Amino acid sequence: MRGMFSYAIRDRLLRFASQHRGAPLELVSYDVSGHDNRTAVAICHFLFGHVTRGSNGHGKEYRYPGFVEREGVVWVGQSVFLVTPLRSEELRTFLASKVVAHGRVHIRTT
Repeated sequence: MRGMFSYAIRDRLLRFASQHRGAPLELVSYDVSGHDNRTAVAICHFLFGHVTRGSNGHGKEYRYPGFVEREGVVWVGQSVFLVTPLRSEELRTFLASKVVAHGRVHIRTT
């Protein structure tokens, strides 16, 4: 784990990998054009969730959890996620629906 900037990310990855030892995992990465702000925002909302408030900015607050809060998902860094095959399929289906370039690599933990 040399070169990781955050011990929290490193620890989360190690914990996730040890919990899924021997199970298939996948790294999924995507790339959104810097000029496509609408798609970037939609992906950000899907991945990290968002909060909305009443029409005047006050009142009840609604929190919508993101993909990263689901079981079987770890955010590795910018545009990269370590996920179970089921979560990989969900993420890749969403990215394909937004016509976003993405790829995956199968990982085997031992």
